[in-house]
Order: sequence, then C-alpha cells, then structure tokens
Amino acid sequence: MIEPTAPHVPAAAGEGAARALPAIGERLGVWRVAAELFECASGFWYRVEHGKASAQAGMALVYRHDADAQAVLMRFAEDSEALARFQYPVYGAPLDSGLSPSGLPYLIVPAMDGAPLLRVAMALPLKRRMQLLLDLIALLDAAHAQGLVLHELDPGTLWLSPAQQLHWLGQGLAPRDSQAPAALVRAAEPLANARQRAGGRPDANSETHALGRLLGLLVNGRLPRREAGDARDDTVEEEAEPGTTPVASLQSWLSLTAAQRESLDQLLDRAMMDGRSFTDRELLAQAVRDWIDFEPPAAARGAGAPASAPMPLLPPPPPLETKADRPATLPASRLERLSSLALVLALAAVVVWLLLRSG
Repeated sequence: MIEPTAPHVPAAAGEGAARALPAIGERLGVWRVAAELFECASGFWYRVEHGKASAQAGMALVYRHDADAQAVLMRFAEDSEALARFQYPVYGAPLDSGLSPSGLPYLIVPAMDGAPLLRVAMALPLKRRMQLLLDLIALLDAAHAQGLVLHELDPGTLWLSPAQQLHWLGQGLAPRDSQAPAALVRAAEPLANARQRAGGRPDANSETHALGRLLGLLVNGRLPRREAGDARDDTVEEEAEPGTTPVASLQSWLSLTAAQRESLDQLLDRAMMDGRSFTDRELLAQAVRDWIDFEPPAAARGAGAPASAPMPLLPPPPPLETKADRPATLPASRLERLSSLALVLALAAVVVWLLLRSG
C-alpha cells in the first residue's frame, strides 16, 4: 500500500517565486481541504469536502504551475458539460475548477480510493501493466462513440484502485468541436507530439503518440531522451512522475528471453518514436495484445532452453522511399554463395592445370 505523500511547496522553473500550496482546512471555492494525498508531475492531490454539503467528498488536483491556469480553467468552462454527460464506470469527469488563494489552478474530481497509477504500476507484473494501456484504449473507444477525443494525456490523472482498476480523472478528453484553447497542461507535454505541442488540435496521430509514450512509461518507468529536433522549449524543465523509477522494472525485464526483449524493444521504439507504424489506437492496441498473448514454445520455457526462443516481430513500418529509388543490392547470403562457388571453380582450375603439367 502506497502511503500518501505530504506535498511540498513547488519550485517552478522560470516562474518566479513559488506559490504556497493549500493548507488543511483552507477553502478552494466551495470546497474545504480535508487531507493531503499524493504528489504527481502535474501538482498535488488533496481530499476535499463540499462546504455546503459535508457528505459530498471529492479530490482536488492543485497544479504546480500557475501557467496551467488557461488550459485548466478555460477548458473546464468550455467542455465540462460535455464531459459530465460521458458516463463510463472508471471515468471521473471534473466537478469544479478555480484558483487557490495563492493563485494556483485546481480541478475538483470525484473521490476514489487508490493512488496515482505511476506510483504503483511498477509493483505489477509486466503484462498486467501493458494490459492497463488496453483498458485505457477501451475507455477511449467509448469516449469516441460519444463524440469525445483525447485532448491530452496527463499521467497524474490516471489512478489505480485497490482492485487494480484503471481510473481516469479530469479533463483529458474534449468534444471534437471544442472551442476551448488548444493549450496543454505542462505535465502532458512530454507525451504529446510536436504538432500538438506547437498548438495543433488533437487527431488520431497525436492520440496514438500519447498512448505509445504512456506504454513506454508503463514498461520502463521513464521516457526516452528527447528526439533530435524536438521543438519543446529547452528552458522548461519536465518534472518526473513521482514513483516512476526505471530500477523497479529491471526484475521483470530480466525475466524475459532475449527474443522477448528484442520484440518488446521493437514495439516500444515504434510506439514512441517512429510515428509511422501505428496510425491509430487500434493498430497499437493489436500490437500490444499480440505481445501479451504470445506464449513461447514449451521447450523455450525450460531451464536449459536457449534465450533466443522465436518471437513474432512487428511488420516493418511503411517505407519512406520507393524500391525504385534504392540502389539494387544482393542479399548477403547470396553474395556468400556466389563467392564460395567462384572459389571452388578457381581451385578446380588449378588442380586441372597441375594434372596437365604433370602429364
């Protein structure tokens, strides 16, 4: 069981003096802060109670960056009614929003037990962690059916219940025709693609990119280094998600065969980096299912089996150039066979010549 972490005063890079966090008993609009819960990359989670209806409890995510106010408040004003109409068992639509007494934006969501996903995910088996991504994609399927799309994926708003059910809290979703600002909260930027970070509206590519990056977090506990040419502002520091330590994934990684590691590396590289293999969430989901469902042959599971048990690999991504543009080359194996044949013929010629001379 993960114990709640007492929040500390955030020190935001490039934003001047840090703003004070709410204290127990302090008001957030009509809500009263009842208890401190957890820290995440977005900010700090609190248990809150409604000031006029004490039986009504909720949770408040107080963002660490006051620059997130536009993304939080404007999108709540524009989209909250549409999100409240989306009824899904493990989705908690935002209930309220505002600014704390010190000026930090906050979002109120329904109360639940559990902890932020990435604080507890590494204690789960690898395949179970990967299944959580499929659970999220199932939620997105239901959201799409009701006219909602993935606006942003903030890992701090994903929670895991004591029964290991994935819950999504807040306003990562948005109506397809939303008129709210395209701004992202800062904690969602590392999972967003370059076009959306530059102000573009969400689409199938940005959705799949964010899901692929989340898959990397669930498997490795970290994201890869920034890609070459990354358009993000280098002066902005990214906060690591508390609890996401790559060391925690080492044991499950070492338990894989060499072939399983190779295929998983390939899956992660394509999900997070190339942007061409998975053009929508269904293709990504199928690749994850294939990896989870694959069972190596019985001999490969034995103690004396070689580490390179066969493992299905993903099909190659679409080519960037046509075959006509590429220089014709012979496969290495064919070149080796031709070289061997030439050597045999040369040796035979030498033998014949020596026999003729001796005769």
